[in-house]
Parts: sequence; C-alpha cells; structure tokens
Amino acid sequence: MSVEGIWKVEMLGPYGWENVSTAFLEDGRYLAASQDHYVVGSYEASGNQVRVRATTQSYGEARTMFGSRSPSMELSFDGEIDGEQIVGRAEDQNSKYAITFRATRLADLS
Repeated sequence: MSVEGIWKVEMLGPYGWENVSTAFLEDGRYLAASQDHYVVGSYEASGNQVRVRATTQSYGEARTMFGSRSPSMELSFDGEIDGEQIVGRAEDQNSKYAITFRATRLADLS
C-alpha cells in the first residue's frame, strides 16, 4: 500500500485521541499543519513500515509536548501500516519521552 495521500494525525493524550494535524505525504515529502503549527520533513516507507523525520514550528500558543514547551522541535515518527491507518510512536530528538500516534487516511492526492 502506498502511503502517499492526505492523513489525519492524532496523538494519544490523557483523555484519549487528540487531533493534531492534517498531513500530506507525497514523493518522500511530509507536510502537515494545524491552526497553531506546521511541520516540514521527509518520509521513507518500506513494506508496512513508515519513518518520518520532520521539524515542527509553533506560531500560536505552544503546547507542552514531550516534556517541553519549545516552539520548534525535531521529530521522528516510526509506524506500521495497518489497512487505512498508520500506528506508532512519535519522539522529539531532544527528549526522553515518546507519544503514541495514529494517522488515518483521508484521501488520495489526485
């Protein structure tokens, strides 16, 4: 299955799944955004595994994630494709914490 497409990204928080952003994966590029941040990076897919490396920048009120309230973070997402979802872990390169995430395919790009 190709991971190229438009995806809803959620992270598991203390009260359940929280919508984080909408992501666009195309030709190795990973782009995502919400009302308060954007993410630019790249992805690699092999078999049912996906790895994303990206930089996030908050321009609204920065929320605490990975034990930090920094407006910019170097993130990695490692996940497994399971049907129309990708499930895995997200980490900030400068933190010892990880967050469970999932991405659900919304649409193809074409």
